[in-house]
Amino acid sequence: MIIIHGRSIKPRFHIKEKMVRASLIEGIRRLDNNAAYALENNEVKVSLIYYGDILNRILVDKNPELTKRMTSIGDNWYVPDGRDTKQLEKLLSRPLNSHTKSDYQALIEKNEIIKFGDDIARAVSPILNVFGINRRVINRVLPDLGGYINSRVISSEIRERLQPTLKKALLEKDDIVLISHSMGCILAYDVLWKFSRMSEYKELWNKKVGLWLTLGCPLGEPAVKESLYDSNEPNDGMYPKNIVDWVNVSAQDDFISHDGSLNDDFHQMIDRDLIRSIKDIQQIYTFWVDSKGHCNPHKLYGYLNHPRVAEILIEWIYKSG
Repeated sequence: MIIIHGRSIKPRFHIKEKMVRASLIEGIRRLDNNAAYALENNEVKVSLIYYGDILNRILVDKNPELTKRMTSIGDNWYVPDGRDTKQLEKLLSRPLNSHTKSDYQALIEKNEIIKFGDDIARAVSPILNVFGINRRVINRVLPDLGGYINSRVISSEIRERLQPTLKKALLEKDDIVLISHSMGCILAYDVLWKFSRMSEYKELWNKKVGLWLTLGCPLGEPAVKESLYDSNEPNDGMYPKNIVDWVNVSAQDDFISHDGSLNDDFHQMIDRDLIRSIKDIQQIYTFWVDSKGHCNPHKLYGYLNHPRVAEILIEWIYKSG
């Protein structure tokens, strides 16, 4: 199991890893103690692909005011240890039967939803894309994502965080579920394409990821699609060809994945027999609330801890076992 986080400022690696594992394991424990035990005891190996230090460096450089709510460690800045501990504990304690639409509506009646990103996405994607200024807007509003899209140096540095781990798992013929969130979906797509298309990775051409699980995925956005590694490839070189099944999960009010359907954007992968299936699971209800009382349906912890995501991963655990 390989997990790739998304954008924005991050805590140190070991803190992020601890919170990701807790969200994942406790979400699975709600449904299946045996599957949770397998993860806790490393019967199923879990690797977090971390590039938060790179994102922090970019974001602090663009906005030095961020340092007022971050901690300096070494030559970089990080989200303070323990900042989200109470919020995570509250998320993990939510009962299995309290993930319904009415539960979500009750939550957002008491807490404000983070909406600015949705406004940007809706305005930028269908309208401004016609004028070719999408990338400039992304670079201004989301400089870490803009760095990946617009800088070969930064994008290469970030991709290198995933490539060795995924390459090793593929060569060892492991059963792989690749879980990517937000910006991590772009990173995963580009690496999957490279491994299945570029001549320097020919030894990997016949190796496949059994399941790619995307959470809060922005790959349906025109500006994002135009920045993917294969965007300028001839027609016969488009799309990765090393994924067996792709499941895409999007949450209600997630401002990054408001286009929750990817099957219609990437259906040619099925038509060309490059992938067996692409399944969209839309409008699940996630329950992350930050320390300021803001609901963030896009948060990775909310996705990983959700029963529907747990069901998908439990099924994979038993199949791979």
